Amino acid sequence: MPVFPNNLSLRQLRAFDEVAGQGAFAPAARELCITQSALSESIRQLEEAVGMRLFDRTTRTVGLTSAGQAFWQDVRQAFDTLEQGIQNLGDLAAHRRGKVRIAAAPSVLAVLLLPVLPALHAQYPGIEVDLVEDSAEGIAQRVQAGWVDFGVGAAHPAGGELVTQPLVSDQMGLVARKDEPLLRAPRLVAADIAARPFVGLTTDTAISQLLAAAPGMPANVLQTPLRMSNPPLLFEAVRLGLGVTIVPALTARHPGMGDLGFRLLDAPYILRRTLLIQRPRRALSPAAQLLCEALVQQVQTLASRAGMVLEPAPL
Repeated sequence: MPVFPNNLSLRQLRAFDEVAGQGAFAPAARELCITQSALSESIRQLEEAVGMRLFDRTTRTVGLTSAGQAFWQDVRQAFDTLEQGIQNLGDLAAHRRGKVRIAAAPSVLAVLLLPVLPALHAQYPGIEVDLVEDSAEGIAQRVQAGWVDFGVGAAHPAGGELVTQPLVSDQMGLVARKDEPLLRAPRLVAADIAARPFVGLTTDTAISQLLAAAPGMPANVLQTPLRMSNPPLLFEAVRLGLGVTIVPALTARHPGMGDLGFRLLDAPYILRRTLLIQRPRRALSPAAQLLCEALVQQVQTLASRAGMVLEPAPL
């Protein structure tokens, strides 16, 4: 356990450092903007607290004792570290540096977060960003453990006491190759997909769980023999003719969609809610707050797109 006398103060250490550096009390007192008697009293209290004399005094000069010289080196190092720490805080507050870690669903990373990074890095090159792709359960666990600053994804029971705020909702729709007739049907309901081969996402994903809970889903959607862990693989399976799939409108904006077609489902009307997920009573760092604000702005730019429902701003 570190030993630090209760009656030892930063004021006394600052007084000691100034006298040691100036080699005299009078200029040190002027530099500290205190009286010489107050400075002398601070040094006396410091020597009493540490239990030894730190200065050799004569009528004309003030010099460090051998103990004082060794102590001054330690004090200088401590002050240098403290000054660097204060500088670091200033850099963080001014966004000159910082590290942000975010866990999110694949479509959120590709469509909402990645597009804001070029402008962010151009303006704040000292900010580092780690983006981690995960399922709803994994996002909740990472936020809960403090491994990321915040998460963006669907709600999950693993979140426990986490604070969630609505960010955006998007409607489910059909993804198929451009020659699929269902993309041009006047009305599209889930039952229309029953005769088509279907490929889906793995059952641990929020999208797969939403489809399983929706009314009127045909058996081939609920019990598909082919499932993928992420949207790019899913879209490639569709592109190869392995089947059609259903995803939310935000996911359909993933770059992996390429030349595939997307059509909103008329029935059932299924919305996926995407949430901002944080630990309770934990303020975001300045850099994380900056990225969170950029994320909200990106959401607002997509609000007018078909299938997108803008939630109240969480900031």
